Amino acid sequence: MTGLVTIEDVYQGLKRMEEKMVTREDIEALIDSVEILSNPKTMEALRKSDRDVKAGRVREVTSVKDLLDEL
Repeated sequence: MTGLVTIEDVYQGLKRMEEKMVTREDIEALIDSVEILSNPKTMEALRKSDRDVKAGRVREVTSVKDLLDEL
């Protein structure tokens, strides 16, 4: 008999489809990225943070107390 489809064939086909599918989490991450990239104030804050790190203007915070002491 030719043209017979087995459960294994169906399973393998579904696995191939699954590998190409976009998940809800992928879409949410993409939306978050677009929102960040399209917000000029957020992008400027990120650029400033990058400049601060490169210039060594960072402090290590290892506890909530350290963080509160910064305020």
